[in-house]
Amino acid sequence: MKKIILVTLSLFASLNLANAEDKVAAIAHGKSKFMMCAACHGMDGKGLKLGPTMMMAPGYKGSGVVDGNPEIFALVVLKGIKKEGTEYLGMMAPLGAALNDKDLAGVMTYLRNDFSEKKDLVTEEQVKGWRAKYKDRTEMVTRAEIAALLAKSDAPKKAAGPKVPEKSE
Repeated sequence: MKKIILVTLSLFASLNLANAEDKVAAIAHGKSKFMMCAACHGMDGKGLKLGPTMMMAPGYKGSGVVDGNPEIFALVVLKGIKKEGTEYLGMMAPLGAALNDKDLAGVMTYLRNDFSEKKDLVTEEQVKGWRAKYKDRTEMVTRAEIAALLAKSDAPKKAAGPKVPEKSE
């Protein structure tokens, strides 16, 4: 019985070590691809300021997209965010063609580990599945759609950028 327990514990320890090594490698790879993101979100991940009140894009800290369900995060990066309102100067460009599965998994892992409360690994296999799921989608996501997706998921109930104004009747 003790042998079975020791073998089981050894197996779990080796799996955790392999997962930790995969995560370290993914973070390093993601950091090497991060410059594309930093152009709008800033090197510090706080969002690039354009004057005293305007931002090019939001920061990552406290972002429901970065902190939440990684599938929603992948959808946003793959398809981009439609320009709406005036809180941010830019729209988020769709990066699906610019980032392969390894690149996107690495960038997401890097952001979720260095700029977020999440400390998990996003795998190439996950990204491949999400890319296939959304391959026929041609339009960018809207902030209202992101907010609705986050509300439906187990993600933190944080804003996905600027709040969408409610319509008055």
